[in-house]
Amino acid sequence: MENSGIHARPMVCAFDISDDVKESLVKSKFNIQEGTTGSTIKVLNKNRNDQKLLNLNYESPSNLHEFDIVIFDMTKGKEEKYDQNKHTIKSLQAKKAVALLSQYPQDIFDPRPFSINIISGEISELLTKSSIVIVFCSTEVNAHYDIVEIDSYQTKISDSMNYSNLNFYSGLPQIKSRTGKRVKISSNNKLSSLLEKHLDKVSYGTTFIHPKKWFKQKTELDNSFIPLLENDQGEVVSYFHTYNEGSVFVFPDFENKESFTSELLNSVLPDMFPDLFPYHGQFGWLSNGEYLLPGEEGLLQKKAELEFEFENNLQSIKESIDNTRVEYNFLHDLISQSGDELVKAIQKYMIWLGFESVIDMDEQVIDVFEEDLQIETDKGLLVIEIKGIGGTSTDKACSQISKIKYRRAEERGKFDVFGLYIVNHQRYMAPKSRTNPPFTENQLKDSVREKRGLLTTYDLYQAYFMIEKGVLSKCDVRNSLYEFGLVSLEPKDLILIGTPSEIFKNGTVAILNLSGNCTITKGTTLIARKDGGLSNLVVDSIQLDGVDVDEASSGEVGICLSIPIKKSTELLMKA
Repeated sequence: MENSGIHARPMVCAFDISDDVKESLVKSKFNIQEGTTGSTIKVLNKNRNDQKLLNLNYESPSNLHEFDIVIFDMTKGKEEKYDQNKHTIKSLQAKKAVALLSQYPQDIFDPRPFSINIISGEISELLTKSSIVIVFCSTEVNAHYDIVEIDSYQTKISDSMNYSNLNFYSGLPQIKSRTGKRVKISSNNKLSSLLEKHLDKVSYGTTFIHPKKWFKQKTELDNSFIPLLENDQGEVVSYFHTYNEGSVFVFPDFENKESFTSELLNSVLPDMFPDLFPYHGQFGWLSNGEYLLPGEEGLLQKKAELEFEFENNLQSIKESIDNTRVEYNFLHDLISQSGDELVKAIQKYMIWLGFESVIDMDEQVIDVFEEDLQIETDKGLLVIEIKGIGGTSTDKACSQISKIKYRRAEERGKFDVFGLYIVNHQRYMAPKSRTNPPFTENQLKDSVREKRGLLTTYDLYQAYFMIEKGVLSKCDVRNSLYEFGLVSLEPKDLILIGTPSEIFKNGTVAILNLSGNCTITKGTTLIARKDGGLSNLVVDSIQLDGVDVDEASSGEVGICLSIPIKKSTELLMKA
């Protein structure tokens, strides 16, 4: 890293720029962050009933309004093959999920017009201050979108709309689709010299109509809009627009975009907007690291070393996170997936629990009426039906495992078969926002009467971490899977001591009112329950009326805990 590092100003966000343009700007020490308006997706809806629910794959910094310069390159696009894990909708912290519908006969889904419409709101806010927006335009792309809402009860199209990829700010003039390569400079201006160098290698796909304004009882051309290039018919191909407090530059596609962009940002714009380029342009060389002050070189070197060390450590952590996500991805699949992916995730979970024989029945026979997993245990045969659904389960889905259970018992000639239905319900929502448990009163009564279990994948997900914390054992969870009715994976025989009336010392000291139903002693292991999660903690000390005691069973007591808790945390202990 050069001693001078990257210049803080101007902050540049560049959408979909090529690698050579990026490298050129980085070499010039611009503070640049990349974004993308998204890639087109090959959805391949070949059959009449084919459809997919998609999310937008654009990336934009959340603080785009704080940047000084935004660059869009709309002249080239990227294409991806449809990937369910990457392109389907994500879970939301809400009671409903929203997606974009792609259905037959659509082969290519283009998210860019929708994405640019979203980003344009930030661009409008950006242009209320001194800022620059630079756009390399090509042919306009218009796209139609159907918005789908998914909740516990239904999936429906809630809205439809059309967007253009060129609608990147509210001051966009009228446009006309026109392609060509012959252009000329409209008028002499500060960009003329730069544009002159690239006139022979330019192509355009859109022309713009010079906007007009009402002035002194008549309309006249808006002088805040300055044409830069025009074609042989006199139509505007490139322009500069002073809009609110910001400036918008629209260019066609130049063959040597790296050279054009480099000169534009290093020479032309610093001369036009010196306040936005404190380290470039006129006298920028005073701060570019080549003309140092006494002691500055050593300080810059230390700064570079610390930044280098930080980046190395950060990269190491990122790699560890990536490895963790690969190794434990089955836990995320538990609460997000359906079909084969969900079955595979639960199969892996059951093997992790300690079951020795976990068979995926889809790999054994092709029969839609078979169970998904079959586990041979020392207590008998556990058959499991697995569903991943957008809503909650029907009575038929819950009871299907009963038919399989009795068929297997008849085949074995004995009644040592246990049936379990596991569902990943409302899977498009964040698990904490779902209806938990998702079963009706009749479904619960029927499951008890028919001696089968009902369980959610979210319960399995939570149980994993309770086992890791030592609150549960794998054996506890395995034994719970044979239960009838609503299966609970929490520890059995827990006694509620109480909920703290007050907490002190950042949550490590709690005030409790004991009723006399139990006795806590110094060193007792308690269980803290908060938002469905359980954790072990130890009572380090007890005070009764301000005096340290070894145990207490009634009255208001203060307990010092090994880990901090929240005021609304329930404290329990094993009977």
